[in-house]
Amino acid sequence: MQTNVSPFAKLNPVIKGSGLFLIMFALIATTDWIKTLIFLSFAIALLFLSGWSPFDFLKRLAPYSLLFLLTFWMMAAFGKGTNTLWSFGWFHVTSESVAHGWLLALRMLTFVCLSLAFVTTTDATRFVMSLIHQAKLSPRFAYGFLAGIRFLPQLIEEVRVLRQVRMIRNVHSRFPGDAFLSIGLPLFSRSIQRAERMAIAMEARHFSAERTYYEVPVVQRQDIVYLVVILLFISLVFWL
Repeated sequence: MQTNVSPFAKLNPVIKGSGLFLIMFALIATTDWIKTLIFLSFAIALLFLSGWSPFDFLKRLAPYSLLFLLTFWMMAAFGKGTNTLWSFGWFHVTSESVAHGWLLALRMLTFVCLSLAFVTTTDATRFVMSLIHQAKLSPRFAYGFLAGIRFLPQLIEEVRVLRQVRMIRNVHSRFPGDAFLSIGLPLFSRSIQRAERMAIAMEARHFSAERTYYEVPVVQRQDIVYLVVILLFISLVFWL
């Protein structure tokens, strides 16, 4: 997770995530095109409010474009309907299936935009502190979640190193899945060892005992205003 200095980044992480979840639930509850486009526009506006430029928006969403198109095609080509547009073999494209495919693809795009708005404006440590103090999550689970986030860059780096080792040694796959096993098994073993060492270190430092915190996130007026705005926005969308 990354941090920035945008107004959206200054919100309490739990309150911010709760507001975004409310929008996601509202999006799931509707199948209306206009409401879906309104929620999508709101999600894109949040990204721009988070400090994104139009170039950043296109660049970061480019890897998801294939997923959106594939989702649209799967729904359009195998959907049901009476107004047939094109048919060949197993493929049966109708006007109803095309509309449903575009609707589902737009909903997925909205989910991705909302998730990116949260991830790119939330610091991992502050998020965990908010889970402990606002969501009353057990510190054991919260810090375990934080440790998992911290391990991700290391896991990605280890995968890259193991792949380079295979290339240098000119190792070829002997059977399907051989590359996955030769990389996945050592990676899995190292992850278990690293997690065990961290657990022992935390127990040795009496992590389960009562502790103090350097920074305690609190719910401020801007967080309440944010939630009220989200609720009013959802109510207005469904009222239209």
